[in-house]
Amino acid sequence: MALAVTLSPGPDTLLVASHGARGGLRAGLAAVSGIVAGGVYYALLIGFGALNLLVAVPALFVTVKIAGALYLAWLGAGMIWRAWRGRDEAEAKPVRLEQPFLQGFLTNALNPKVAIFYLAALPQFASGPSAPMVGVLLIAIHYAMGAVWLSCVALAASRARRIALKSTFVRWLEGAVGVFFVGVAGRLALSQR
Repeated sequence: MALAVTLSPGPDTLLVASHGARGGLRAGLAAVSGIVAGGVYYALLIGFGALNLLVAVPALFVTVKIAGALYLAWLGAGMIWRAWRGRDEAEAKPVRLEQPFLQGFLTNALNPKVAIFYLAALPQFASGPSAPMVGVLLIAIHYAMGAVWLSCVALAASRARRIALKSTFVRWLEGAVGVFFVGVAGRLALSQR
C-alpha cells in the first residue's frame, strides 16, 4: 500500500519535478529533503501521540487544513505567475536551496490529509504499547521509499531541463503544477475531513 501511495503522482512529485526542471538536480533534491523532513515531523507526532490530537480536536484540524490550503494556493499562484510572466535565461538567478526545502517541508507539514492517512493506515499494522514506535518505523520506511522515488523524479526533471532549457517546457510544467496546487488547495479547503 505504501508503495502505491509513494508512486502515485501528487503534490510531492509535482513539487520536486517543478524544482528539478526550474533549478536543476540540487533544487529538486532540496525539495526531496524538505519532504523527508515533513515525514520526520509526522513520525515525531506519531511517536509522541500528538497526531491523535489533530483528529480529536476539530478546531485544530480545521486550522491546519485552512493553513495548508492557503499555503498551497499561494505556492500555486506564484508558480502560475512565474510561468505566465516568463523570464530570459539572462535574468535567471541562482537557486537558493532553502526555498525548495522549505516548500517541501510545508507542503507535508500543513497537509492534514497526510495525518489522516497515517491515522487510518497505521492501526492495521501497529497496536498495543509499542504502537507509536512501530508507527514511527512504518512512516520512516514510507518516506525512505519516497526519497528514492522523488530523487529519481528530480534527476529526470533536471535532465529534461537541460534538453528543453531554451523551450517553453519549464514554463508549461511550472504553470501546470501551479494550477494543480491551486486545485488541491481548493479541494482541501472544501473537504469535510
